Amino acid sequence: MVAPVRDNLKADPLVKKVAEFVLAERLLGRGDKVLAAVSGGQDSLALLHVLWALQGDLDFDLAVASFDHGLRAEAGRADRDFVEETARRLGLAFHGGSAEPAALAVRGLSLEEAARRARYSFLASVARRWGSGPSGPVRVALGHTADDQAETVLMRVIEGTGLDGLGGMPLVREEPGWVVIRPLLRTGRRETESFCRRWGLEPRLDDTNLDVRFRRNFVRHRVLPVLEQYNPRVREALLRLADVAAQEAEVLAEVTRELAGFVRQGRPPEGECPFDGLVVDERDLVYVGKDDLFRLGEGLRSRLLRQMLVGLVGPEILREVGLEGVKRAARAAVELRVGGRLDLPGGVVLEAGYSHVFLARGVRRGQGRGKVADSPKHHWTLTCPGRTEIPELGWAFSLERSTDPSPAAGGLVQDLAAGSLAFPLRARTRRPGDALRPVGLGGTKKLKDLFIDCKIPRAERDNWPVLVDAQDRVVWVVGLRADERFAARPGESDRLRVTAGRLPPRP
Repeated sequence: MVAPVRDNLKADPLVKKVAEFVLAERLLGRGDKVLAAVSGGQDSLALLHVLWALQGDLDFDLAVASFDHGLRAEAGRADRDFVEETARRLGLAFHGGSAEPAALAVRGLSLEEAARRARYSFLASVARRWGSGPSGPVRVALGHTADDQAETVLMRVIEGTGLDGLGGMPLVREEPGWVVIRPLLRTGRRETESFCRRWGLEPRLDDTNLDVRFRRNFVRHRVLPVLEQYNPRVREALLRLADVAAQEAEVLAEVTRELAGFVRQGRPPEGECPFDGLVVDERDLVYVGKDDLFRLGEGLRSRLLRQMLVGLVGPEILREVGLEGVKRAARAAVELRVGGRLDLPGGVVLEAGYSHVFLARGVRRGQGRGKVADSPKHHWTLTCPGRTEIPELGWAFSLERSTDPSPAAGGLVQDLAAGSLAFPLRARTRRPGDALRPVGLGGTKKLKDLFIDCKIPRAERDNWPVLVDAQDRVVWVVGLRADERFAARPGESDRLRVTAGRLPPRP
């Protein structure tokens, strides 16, 4: 194959059409670095030659990249060699990559999706190595056409999608360190076929494009032909749907960007200690006030949480979470009680605080902030009478018999009915199933619920002292509530006064 003459190509109707399109949409500009992703098929081959024809007039740098998924053995390697030779004929730098088929066997992903991700990862690495130009990051040009867009929209309708999904593939998508552009998104497949025929280009044929086991091929070869019997212009209808949905989504995105002013990142506000027992980098934590979130309708609440997820992990998280996952997160944000959590894909955890809803990624199990293990062996016997210091807890306790006619109760002093206790008394941390009968409540309450009601930060609950007797009955949750079975009553003569106090921090 001989490369066409560049000056002749400039007069081609497709070159003129694409030039008008990229200028109107500002897809390309002077000084840009452009990496053409070329498989060797008719669409990407046409794209490469169109960009080559425009390179001088639009004054951008152009290079070529091709990736072999390894799924077609010799045929895949031959396609990549073909693209390399084409780049050489055009005087362009070439970047080739490949993957072993075994590397695409990613759990939970279809082979089609795994191959797509491997290709994008390769393009990203090439673009970042090339480095930004005077106009910004490298712009990676993909050969998706209007027909690909129609197929994408229909696939998403079939799979179930929201408004953003109906918008199809965006003309421009910014990624960290590179930008995706689609100059042929208003060009039909027949136009690229005619272009290749006019200029004697001989695209490579990929037999896997006929394999209807792949979702896109099934839609292309089976579903769309049936729909065209009902509406011969169904592709145009799908493109109109994509345009309208994209415009509406942009309006909502603008509203969401305004709402994002409520979102904060980094250190939690005073009084909130989320993700107890987990290790979280504050740079990977975002939160929003419950009042701000509750005022929103379900739709805007979902969009705000989507934006928070994308900000934490990137747009790929939405593929893993899905529409239903975002809805579940939106419901959990308003329904979870304090300390309640929802695990999301991508290592993201949502937790409800007292006044905020938190999202964090990269969490890992740990001992939390000053957490003491809650093994039954972790208890401390209190001297009676006398003073007992427990540095591990950071508390001290003084026990003495009291003859004061008015029992002390509340704060860090509690009078107990000595006759109702089984000695010795012990201090320990909470354990699963712990409960008491708080004075004046008239019923049983779990310690978990008591901590929530008393707004004890989650990070402190596993280190909060609980006073129990020799039968391990909860006598007093220090500083919060005593059990009515053990609290001294006015006039009771046999009383034990317990005074608790925090120890100064250890140097």
